[in-house]
Amino acid sequence: MITRILNNDDPDLLRIEYMPGNLCNYKCHYCFPGSNEGNVKWPDIDLVLKNFDHILNTYKLQGKTKFEFLIIGGETTLWKDLPRFCNHLKNKHDAVIRISTNASRKINWWQENANCFDVVEISVHHEYANINHIIEVADYLYKNKTNIVANVLMDPFNFDKCKNLIQQLKHSKTRWPIIAKAVQIDGKSLHDETQQAYLATQLKRWPNLFWLFSLKVKQNRKLWAVINGKKTLIEDNWIFLNHLNKFKGWDCNLGLDYIEIFQDGVIAGSCKQLIYNEKFHYNLYDQDLVNRFNPTIKSIICNSEVCMCGGEIQISKFIPIKAI
Repeated sequence: MITRILNNDDPDLLRIEYMPGNLCNYKCHYCFPGSNEGNVKWPDIDLVLKNFDHILNTYKLQGKTKFEFLIIGGETTLWKDLPRFCNHLKNKHDAVIRISTNASRKINWWQENANCFDVVEISVHHEYANINHIIEVADYLYKNKTNIVANVLMDPFNFDKCKNLIQQLKHSKTRWPIIAKAVQIDGKSLHDETQQAYLATQLKRWPNLFWLFSLKVKQNRKLWAVINGKKTLIEDNWIFLNHLNKFKGWDCNLGLDYIEIFQDGVIAGSCKQLIYNEKFHYNLYDQDLVNRFNPTIKSIICNSEVCMCGGEIQISKFIPIKAI
């Protein structure tokens, strides 16, 4: 029985997942609903920066001094204000900026904007990926001292094709990490036993360790879990593959260590669970947010049947003793 998940992040760190829009040039069948329709306009950058300044300053007053953004889409690099957004947060709040991207923008775009990002997570999708271009982008980022990782989305219905993409990526000139990522469909893992065995070890190529140790920002993909009373180091895939992403009734650090901001501006959990123990959602695009947002920041009790967000699965959480 799993009773606790312990994150390795610093206690003064707040992780923020932000989805500024849902415009994407890919239409992957396993993509989350609402993530690639392109029916949401990009936000007003001035309002976004003003309100993020206020949110981060509010967290600073309650003990959070480090901030890490994961910017997702849609395809994040299609947002024309992405470089300005990232540079503002880095310069004013010393924030770490991670982006999730399919890396389809031309190489000159990456050469111009690479310094905006600390971590670039390239999602490799078998239906659309141009492997030679991905290798070119990843090799450039590697040489630029950007933390780069290629996440190959392992579609259970096209698994061998995805495995072949991993082998093709290994022909790069530089040695960056390659990860096999389990794909969930409607919150469920549909991988068979052979596929699960392959996915049990996510890392399919170790990076050059001298490069890895030279990076300013490193990624920690493992976390601790208490299983049958024993503290065990696990990978995030393990929870998905064993169908253990069910935390209803657990005490979770959502809102305290992690928040998600949707394309409509709602500040919540991935399932839009209320956080801060409020009876309403705050909204990033509220014109009066600087006067409204001043919550007491603390953990919440999960009310979701299934946790579908990899970032939220990694948040520290536990079953309250009275519930065991």
